[in-house]
Amino acid sequence: MMNRKLLFSAVVTATLGLVSVSCQRSDSGEYQFTEQTENSEIENNDQNFAVDDSADTTNAVTDTTAVDSEDIVDHIVNDENEDHSHDHSETADMGVNDDILALGCVKASNSQENQVRLGLNKKEKFLAKCASETSNSSWCAQLIRPNPSSYNTFKCTYGSSQTHVLIHPDEATWKYPITAVKVIKDLQAKGLKVSQIYNWWRPEPYNKNVGGAAGRHPYGTSVDVRFASTSTATKAFSELCKMRKAGRIRAIGHYGSASLHIGVGDKLANTWGKYCN
Repeated sequence: MMNRKLLFSAVVTATLGLVSVSCQRSDSGEYQFTEQTENSEIENNDQNFAVDDSADTTNAVTDTTAVDSEDIVDHIVNDENEDHSHDHSETADMGVNDDILALGCVKASNSQENQVRLGLNKKEKFLAKCASETSNSSWCAQLIRPNPSSYNTFKCTYGSSQTHVLIHPDEATWKYPITAVKVIKDLQAKGLKVSQIYNWWRPEPYNKNVGGAAGRHPYGTSVDVRFASTSTATKAFSELCKMRKAGRIRAIGHYGSASLHIGVGDKLANTWGKYCN
């Protein structure tokens, strides 16, 4: 156990920077513990580039292997040949959650919790819309469930009483995850085994707590998909490149594992982790 924690600490230090814990007061007046890193300048530059409304990135299509929004911590549990297709438990506690919690996490403010509850109230409406547009795909149910392996982080962010469901309250964003389901079904039709969909809407501060960049998942424009193996994910990446070239999706991320980022409506249209040929 000690060796595991030392190894994890090295991964976190190398990936996210040296972490310090500070305390701040939330909207409700309660103190919260937050993380700060020595990579903050890099992170802020990435976030500003991704969400700067003054920059016209609507038609900006680039290919890059530079670090973008890899959400490293949220994908550490992905092993090359591990099949996660049956791991649908809300309380799955894999990987690094306890260690992250030891570093402290940002608690959601009252207004942030209210947005989550507003989306939760639209659960049945979203599922009905998704089912009607995807021929009753079972993937619709997975869209609204946050990453099971980050359950403890979700609990830390929103409290134990919050239902482990996230639905973007803005119905204008619903077209993005529904399109993603259609894309995934097409990948399956090509014989590519998909194990899990996770990380559709990942609002702040939950997004920060799992190490996510600010420009994609908080806007509900993309999903992450876990395949049966890294080799399957690499084959899927090639197929997604064809879809991107055809204008069906805007961004693709390869996490170097069995997981891919599918940015259906991401403002920044690019690739990372691997080039499209």
